[in-house]
Amino acid sequence: MTTPPDISTVGIVGGSLGGLFHAVALTELGLDVNVWERSTGRPDDRGAGIVMQPSVAWFLSEFCGVDTNQVSVPVTHRQFFTKDGNVRIMPMRQQMISWGTIYKALRDKLPGERYHDGQPVTALAPAPGGATIHVGDAAHAVDLAVIADGSASGHRGLVAPGGASRYAGYVAYRGVIDEADLPQELATRFRDAFSFYDGDRTQFLCYFIPGDFGTTTPGRRRMNWVWYVRADASELERITTDRNGIGHSLSLPPGLIASQVHTDLLVRARSTLPQPLRELVEHTREPFLQAILDGRVTRMRNDRMLLTGDAAFVVRPHTAASAEKAAADAITLFHALQQAPSADAALQAWEQVRLAEGAAIYSQGVALGHRLGLSGMETTAATTG
Repeated sequence: MTTPPDISTVGIVGGSLGGLFHAVALTELGLDVNVWERSTGRPDDRGAGIVMQPSVAWFLSEFCGVDTNQVSVPVTHRQFFTKDGNVRIMPMRQQMISWGTIYKALRDKLPGERYHDGQPVTALAPAPGGATIHVGDAAHAVDLAVIADGSASGHRGLVAPGGASRYAGYVAYRGVIDEADLPQELATRFRDAFSFYDGDRTQFLCYFIPGDFGTTTPGRRRMNWVWYVRADASELERITTDRNGIGHSLSLPPGLIASQVHTDLLVRARSTLPQPLRELVEHTREPFLQAILDGRVTRMRNDRMLLTGDAAFVVRPHTAASAEKAAADAITLFHALQQAPSADAALQAWEQVRLAEGAAIYSQGVALGHRLGLSGMETTAATTG
């Protein structure tokens, strides 16, 4: 494969899905790639589910050699619940995958010595013909720096000043339940289905995802649910304060939800949700939550520094496009570097395409939030980035 002669070394800031998509794709081009990730060790595989979109499926198949039919759970239809439990069926085939399954496929493909976990990037600066990445006391000169450190990016401002993300006025409570822990009758209600409930300024959805090690065997999968609930700034602060009294600002991982917040969630479920969905919440031992954010930028490139994934556009989960957007960023960069006569031409072409796509997905997510009656709540919550 050919690449512009003025790019040979790449440094990637952030080793979650966005960073890994780029690391795998650019390694495939024969470039010298290193990833620096602040967290230590592989994350717990009990993360949330993802609707598998075309770019993710293509990436896993073409770059990782993964048969996506073997690591995803198919659904044949959508079912829409009413408050009294009636259901409307709409045929629609989709594939559901878990965050952990994608992460494992990407980490397994990337040579281990290229992934440096527990090593946060402390500074990033432009340099002639590239950038300098500071990790601890070491300074690494690279021809291309890819910023993939997520929605709370600490380096976004180097490329897009003023691009900080903002709280949208609601949160997503989430839960993951082993299928074996569900009553058989309840599990049957959701088999082969992508289920929804659209209530008064709220939405609940759920579907099965792979279980441990990507297994899709019925009975060994996991049920993934998401419940969107409005919350003003003071409520957000309350519900993201953990059981030890420590505030987490914009998210709360599994196992830390305060007892009273969990109790309030169960009370809300009993008064708001149709019975089958309420039972899912009741069977969830450790719900977690994240604040819904909006973030957009007007540029994704500053010379040899690129913004990718959620570090560029923070889109609402209704779009099911966060992982898809990151994969498409990496695929587009892969092809641009193959085809363009120079690095500058490649990066300029990449930015033009990805800016337009990111803006479109961002607008779609905001429109969906408004349509569901979730947006518009006044908030003074802090921005990120």
